[in-house]
Amino acid sequence: MIEPQFLGRMEIKEGATFEFLCSEGRLLLTMMGPDIVRVQIARRNMNYRDRPSYSRVPLVGACEVSLSHENGYWTFTTSHYTLRLQFNPLRFTMRDSEGHLLFDDVDDGGLQWRDEGFVCQKRMLGDECFYGMGEKAHGLNKRGLRYEMWNTDDPEYGPDSDPLYQSIPFFIVLRGGVAHGVFLDNSYRSFFDFGHTQNDRYSFGAPGGPVDYYIILGPRISDVLDGYTRLTGRPHFAPRWALGHQHSRWMEYESQDELLEIARAYRSRQIPCDTIVLDIAYMDEFRIFTWDPHVFPDPQAFTEAMRGLGFRVMAIMDPGVKVDDEYFMYREGVENDYFLKRSDGSLYIGLVWPGETVFPDFSRREVREWFASKYAILVQTRLSNSSWIDMNEPSNCIYAGLREEYSMENVVDQYGEPWEERLRNVYGFNMAEAAFAGLKRSYPGERPFILTRSGFAGYQRFAATWTGDNQSEWPYLHLSIPMLLNLGLSGVPMCGADVGGFFGDVSKELFVRWYQLGCFYPFFRNHSCISASRREPWFFGKQVESIVREYVNLRYSFLRYLYSLLWHASQTGCPMMRPLVMEFQDDSDTYSLDTEFMLGPYILVAPILEEGATQREVYLPQGVWFSLWDDTRTEGPARIDVEASLERIPVFVRGGSVIPVGSVVQSTDEYQGDLVLWVYPGGSSTFVLFEDNGVSDTGPMSTVKFSLSDEHDSVKLDIGPRIGEWKPPQRDLVVQIHGVGSSVARVLVDGRTTDVMKHGTISEFRMPDDGDERHIIMELA
Repeated sequence: MIEPQFLGRMEIKEGATFEFLCSEGRLLLTMMGPDIVRVQIARRNMNYRDRPSYSRVPLVGACEVSLSHENGYWTFTTSHYTLRLQFNPLRFTMRDSEGHLLFDDVDDGGLQWRDEGFVCQKRMLGDECFYGMGEKAHGLNKRGLRYEMWNTDDPEYGPDSDPLYQSIPFFIVLRGGVAHGVFLDNSYRSFFDFGHTQNDRYSFGAPGGPVDYYIILGPRISDVLDGYTRLTGRPHFAPRWALGHQHSRWMEYESQDELLEIARAYRSRQIPCDTIVLDIAYMDEFRIFTWDPHVFPDPQAFTEAMRGLGFRVMAIMDPGVKVDDEYFMYREGVENDYFLKRSDGSLYIGLVWPGETVFPDFSRREVREWFASKYAILVQTRLSNSSWIDMNEPSNCIYAGLREEYSMENVVDQYGEPWEERLRNVYGFNMAEAAFAGLKRSYPGERPFILTRSGFAGYQRFAATWTGDNQSEWPYLHLSIPMLLNLGLSGVPMCGADVGGFFGDVSKELFVRWYQLGCFYPFFRNHSCISASRREPWFFGKQVESIVREYVNLRYSFLRYLYSLLWHASQTGCPMMRPLVMEFQDDSDTYSLDTEFMLGPYILVAPILEEGATQREVYLPQGVWFSLWDDTRTEGPARIDVEASLERIPVFVRGGSVIPVGSVVQSTDEYQGDLVLWVYPGGSSTFVLFEDNGVSDTGPMSTVKFSLSDEHDSVKLDIGPRIGEWKPPQRDLVVQIHGVGSSVARVLVDGRTTDVMKHGTISEFRMPDDGDERHIIMELA
């Protein structure tokens, strides 16, 4: 191991960039605004970055930096932090503007070269928690664990499996209640050790590629995510229908009528659903961009019949192309040299669903453009503006016993260099970019929805994700929570897990408990394997069907809230599904809590995660909390035992909430009627409602800001003016005050008394929703 030695020359580059000459190469520090620092270290005769970053987007930021050099230390100071640098050995120490120690390199040097790779090491002080890392198993807090980034199709993954389908080399450190983030922009098989090997330090590195990482300041976790998604791109704002209930199954179809009957059953049984998803069996012998002519003799008539029932149809798309001289995709790819090759110049051939399969080299722009152009074929059949891209790690052999024979180790890129070590982890990312471009081109003016199994840091710009091929077993119900929470803490807000589990038969109880949890996932899809039992809710009997209907109805009543959270995520990177630590960062009891979570800032969900359980303990942080079901009030912090029959899971609403809801509809295309605000006293907050037509890219939109505060014996609600060009159909604004019963003595709207209806624990009043500013005072007796 070699430590870089400083040779004494420092040069200030353009902007807030500082370059130091070292014996083994060069060190470059760039202050990319007041809250982001970039660290690049290159060996001698090597550029800082030989190839452009896949993850980065252009970032404009000004930063004033003061620099001093004294007693061998270089000190950089901005409005947000002080960074101290020393050489021999190389060490960084960073504190925020309040003096909190953010990170400190170990005494024996913060960087060491290891063969062609490197490792960076930071001191652990004892109370650090680690979050993020994308799609990883284990619990919420990653302290004491070690991970690798190597996109892998593991169809039998479990709670301790690693690596998995995706690579997001980004993590958040919480120390002393103050957060910062680290993003390693390196697509090689990087590793992250959070005190697993040595409990006095955490480390990260890679066997090759650039030393190129970013330090992103908080102090709040939300601040870190804002910085990370400014750096790697804001999450794509999916269309509103993507928030709806989706039905999917890998099955062999006898005819398209089977799917139409499923859609009709959802409608006749009044279970809301928006999308029917087609797995691989819809294709002609698993050839991508084709339809099986025996099952779907007229695909356009099929998709139009689905639209007539209020459903969209979304289809899967794998990267693998069947080896078949008569197949247009194979023929064009060979003629234009678009497929991955071995070092001897022959095509790399894998073994996937079509049999012998070749793979587009998505690292090349011309290949991505070719693949994107093929989405025009799907437009002709009236498929929805969407694509489910799967098997894109890439999964190159579906038979476990033959995977060594089909190794990709000798695949090379277009320059003849080893492909796998540098480009495997970005294969799914590049495929998602191609699919996104194809759909944008094919459906101009609309926002596409892409669901990808694999990805790399920054893929949130194009796609949503799910947790892959889970099992229909209780541990996977629980595992979905920390997996989705850490995806959200990695810049991917639109994520979910297969409700009911993908592999295996699911019991009635587990199916119910999974729907009760899944209706709060950002991405909500019932999906199962060809070998599993059927998953339509009515296959489990009337009781199960009734419970599922109630929770799907609840999901649809929350659509206005969910859609506003999705929009907010696209503006700030803030996840929809959040760990409690994100909302209660000063409460150490939340730091590793992953059996409950927040949906947005207001709703706390505590699902039942154990077989046979009919009650559970729920932790409620500081503040006032109301049961969603009966408005029972509890003061936090508190640990309470809550009854949970098969029909119920504990759900609580935070005091000080304003939640916009609407009437239950059967699909997101239907109008939800009056705008209803659920108001819960006991705190203060603001919430912004976003509305548009649900699909347009640049069409009219509007926002309305709601501000709630408690003032002595009254509750004050300020409703801002509607800002923007989108206008809703004529409707009323209905305010429902929860948990107050008959204690509302009078309501003043802009100084005038208004009539109040009281039923149970709720007091209600209404007014025209004309877009004007309103000032409401609810006086309590």
